[in-house]
Amino acid sequence: MTQCIFCDIYETGVGIIYENDKFFSIFDKFPVAPGNALIISKRHVANLSELTQEEWAVLKEAIDSTIKVIESSDLKSLYSGFVNNPLNEKSKSFSQIMLTHIGISKKPEGYNFGVNEGEAAGRTIAHFHVNIIPRYFGDMKDSQRGIKKIFPEFERYT
Repeated sequence: MTQCIFCDIYETGVGIIYENDKFFSIFDKFPVAPGNALIISKRHVANLSELTQEEWAVLKEAIDSTIKVIESSDLKSLYSGFVNNPLNEKSKSFSQIMLTHIGISKKPEGYNFGVNEGEAAGRTIAHFHVNIIPRYFGDMKDSQRGIKKIFPEFERYT
């Protein structure tokens, strides 16, 4: 197996905000919204379909617990820390944007959950993970229809 950043993170324990027997969570160092977190399988698998029944059974616990961590975190301090000690310049830039985000001092008012299966779907690390993206009223002009807005032709389907 080639080097895997998620396996390395789990091995070192650095940045882990939650864990159970099968999964661990971290705050995304390239966030798209304040509190953006990743739930990552401890077992190195690439796809959702590779999860065992036991892993499926504890995934909900990992989601619920990670949301509690997000909602109880001081996100302003978190991103200030990421700016002062970034992974790289791109990570620093993402964190600086979070510090100006409308939701930086709010509790999330909704969530998008995502799993990118394969590079064509946007996955950049071939290790199973769930993106938890907190959403805030006012974070975009019109949030109705959620991710369908990435396809303009599907935006108005009601």
